[in-house]
Amino acid sequence: MITRAIAAVESVFVRLARRKALAIVLAGLVPLIARALLLPVLPVPRPAIQDEFSYLLAADTFASGRLANPTPAFPEHFETLQELIRPAYGSKYPPFSGLVMAAAQKLTGQPWIGVWFSMGVLCAVLCWALQGWLPAVWALAGSLIAVLHIGIVSYWTESYWGGTCTAIGGALLVGALPRLIERPRWPSALAFAGGLAVLANTRPFEGLIFGLVCSAWLVLRCPGWKRILLPMALLLVPVAAWMAYYNYRVTGHSMELPYVTHDKQYALLEPVLWQTHVRAEPHYSNAFLREFWQADLHEKQTAHRRWAAAHVWDLLRLAQFFIGLPLACCLLFVARPLWRDPIARRALVLGAVAYLGPALDTRVWPHYAAAETVLVYLIAACGLRAFREAWPGVEGAYLMWAALAVFVLPTALGLLAPSNRFLPGSAQFLTDAKHTTIDERLAKLPGGHLVLVRYGTGHQIYEELVYNHADLDGSKTIWARSLSPDQDAQLIRHYPNRDVWLLYDDGAATLTRATSELANRAQDIPR
Repeated sequence: MITRAIAAVESVFVRLARRKALAIVLAGLVPLIARALLLPVLPVPRPAIQDEFSYLLAADTFASGRLANPTPAFPEHFETLQELIRPAYGSKYPPFSGLVMAAAQKLTGQPWIGVWFSMGVLCAVLCWALQGWLPAVWALAGSLIAVLHIGIVSYWTESYWGGTCTAIGGALLVGALPRLIERPRWPSALAFAGGLAVLANTRPFEGLIFGLVCSAWLVLRCPGWKRILLPMALLLVPVAAWMAYYNYRVTGHSMELPYVTHDKQYALLEPVLWQTHVRAEPHYSNAFLREFWQADLHEKQTAHRRWAAAHVWDLLRLAQFFIGLPLACCLLFVARPLWRDPIARRALVLGAVAYLGPALDTRVWPHYAAAETVLVYLIAACGLRAFREAWPGVEGAYLMWAALAVFVLPTALGLLAPSNRFLPGSAQFLTDAKHTTIDERLAKLPGGHLVLVRYGTGHQIYEELVYNHADLDGSKTIWARSLSPDQDAQLIRHYPNRDVWLLYDDGAATLTRATSELANRAQDIPR
């Protein structure tokens, strides 16, 4: 009975997989529909992490029709983490993810729709990419592992700082490789160039390394690679020109990325590859920024000293995120036949070489390794095939389905686990979303508001609360750092007709109206 049921399921699966276009569409639609059905129990995520607010600032800026915003008056009050305030006010991160969310914000009013939609695109592109390397049935199997494990609920879908867009770029590169090697044609060349463009505008450093690895592979394996340079240039040259213009608008220099400008202003390590040289401490406008960047320095120096141990944990975390440790352990049982598989071996070599560059520079979180996502599911699909081929007949079928069950059951049981909403190991404050909670509370009150933020000794250093919209002056609530009584009074004077609040966070946030003394001090300052 069980054998007959497995045979029936496999027959349907094979017929579906052979209809390649339909398989790609279904791989993209399943995570979108499943996540939409979960909205009653998992509503639209609320931003809580510093990186999320920076990406949302980019989305809000682009949705407003600007590439950057003017530096606000009294900029010291608005300096915050992961954002530039000078020479322009904007996100330090590359623009592609912000553009995707900006399109969604413009069309629907909700930037998370861009996150949701991009995950569907990723799963569809993964299926297309795997079809270039594997028989259709195994390509669909590998893409469905991605759909189930990261496509429906993961921190890439439940936050605004995931690696979905980067993973799309990597999948375009890897999917185009075998097609170009087999027959150099312009559609595949455009896909390869599109992957390079996406990586350059999501994670430039890791994307550069992955792009170089894939390009080297292409040149070595494709005798006709020169014939595809023109269609690739037709896409990449305008993209490069736009990137130079974007850099100029944000940093004032066409060849300097916002990320580099930001680190020059704040970071204590040189913003170059393999950060080991400590710089002279920049001038910080407040103690909080100094404390944060000193902690960042200590964390990176510790990681460099314990490089091997740190990256063992990183690899375990990557395995847990992309396929789950149970399935990763199952794949160890077919390690030998997996290594003998030329496709799996190529994927392993490509992934190892591309991983090494970022690993020498810093810790590798899943969104740092997002460009290699497609290689993970290519290897997973090869592993399932190895299960099936190592034990021909009924035994192989049972073992393969048992491996899938080991994967599916923990994935399904952990679908609503808190670790799926944020990076595993994140602190509890991430679930509190203090900034968003208070912002929503003040939005229900009449008039405009100015919130002056102060931190006590119990404040979590990674939980920054001073974040604003692109149109800072036009926002209903303006968040500013409290600096000194005189400086605060000047800021209050600059924003008349706003209710002034003091937010004191000492582990728990306390919001109170400003004292009359502070208000009177503001009145005494001449315009």
